[in-house]
Amino acid sequence: MGDVLPPSAATPATARLQRFFGKLISADRLGYAALQSILLQAAGVLVNFVTGVITARALGAEGRGVYAAATAWATLLSSAAVVGLSDAVLIHVRKTPEHARALFLCGVLAALLLATLMCGAAFVFMPLLLGSHGAAALDLARATLILAHFTAVGMIMRQVFAGQGRYLAANLAAFLPFALHAVLLISCLLLGRLDVTAAIVCVVGGTVLALLALLPALLKELKGPLTGMRQAWRSLVAFARRAAPADLFALGTSWADKLILIPLLPAAQLGIYVVAANLSRILIIFTPATGILLSAMSGQNRERSAHLHHLALRLTIASYIPLVALTFLLDRLVMTVFYGAEFLAAVAVFRVLVVEAVLNRVATVTSQLYLSVGRPTLNSVIRGVELALVLVLMVVLAPRYGPMGAALGLLAGTIVRLVLLWAGLITHLSIPFPRLWLARSDLAGMRAAFK
Repeated sequence: MGDVLPPSAATPATARLQRFFGKLISADRLGYAALQSILLQAAGVLVNFVTGVITARALGAEGRGVYAAATAWATLLSSAAVVGLSDAVLIHVRKTPEHARALFLCGVLAALLLATLMCGAAFVFMPLLLGSHGAAALDLARATLILAHFTAVGMIMRQVFAGQGRYLAANLAAFLPFALHAVLLISCLLLGRLDVTAAIVCVVGGTVLALLALLPALLKELKGPLTGMRQAWRSLVAFARRAAPADLFALGTSWADKLILIPLLPAAQLGIYVVAANLSRILIIFTPATGILLSAMSGQNRERSAHLHHLALRLTIASYIPLVALTFLLDRLVMTVFYGAEFLAAVAVFRVLVVEAVLNRVATVTSQLYLSVGRPTLNSVIRGVELALVLVLMVVLAPRYGPMGAALGLLAGTIVRLVLLWAGLITHLSIPFPRLWLARSDLAGMRAAFK
């Protein structure tokens, strides 16, 4: 009996822990929503790592290549189908939640229409899009295009949740497709029926099951009459038309290396770049999803939006400084252990891409301020300048300097984007340039985010 703690000694700590986890799960405050987003993003990275290992080992090198070729275009087109729309839905739901039903239906209708048009074109030109993989992956790639429709609907659902302040549902909308995909994939593996076709079915099935799981929660958030659909359509289209170029440019920048470097680099150099690029993006999980920040700033006055942006910017910079330092200390060890000594040549490229990933995330924080104060067109112009510079530099530098040239081209574009965004705060938004380091006065804002 002497080893048992009295209730008075254990209860306060246990109660505080229970309250913390309760608030973390409910995520009804910005701070808890951000923390929850980081944890679920980390879980998503782990799940993707597991599914990647399973498919690579079960399908082999050739099968994994066919799988990647068959699913790549569906993934790209799902993001292209919601350019401008996702931000438009989030912001308008945040400002007019009483019209959430009409906004959701209009957003889904527009996304499905765009996905159908683009997938129809991709279906016709798929032999050209697949290149050397066409013979093995053509039928699978065409069938997988249906994934673009389901994924686009899931993206609109997530923005409705974020706009309504239902951050748990918004975070789950991003995480559940990966988790359910992993469950289906492991089930096929255990049953001994995992081939390329089954692996692709698991991707589609995980996305569909996630939509069905979140549907009851979505229906609770859809408010307002359907008679407002015409006005909702006009509002969404008007905003999306201005925001779409920025999303398209962002999509182009994120896929530029994948689409351009394939014909420019030999296979060995391309492998080094891909390893370095994929590993560098892991750092993104240590900042919350940008939709949460945009949701918090939307509907606020300009001063309040600027205050939230400045605090988020300082927190982002402060969190990344020690992470980058630790990454540079351990990168050679990590590269050797997980990829082998033959990939040590990727370390220098990896370091450049780590800096680019961090600056890109910082720039994305500032871009949310442009959207929240109604300046999506200016954000689009800046994105266009970035994409044009990246394309030119990659075409010029990659053939001459290999993976390092490609990484430097991507970094230069991101630096120019960040400089233009920060300059625009003063010249176009009339917002004073923020302090970039944390101070004691920021503690009050951090505490308020959890209250």
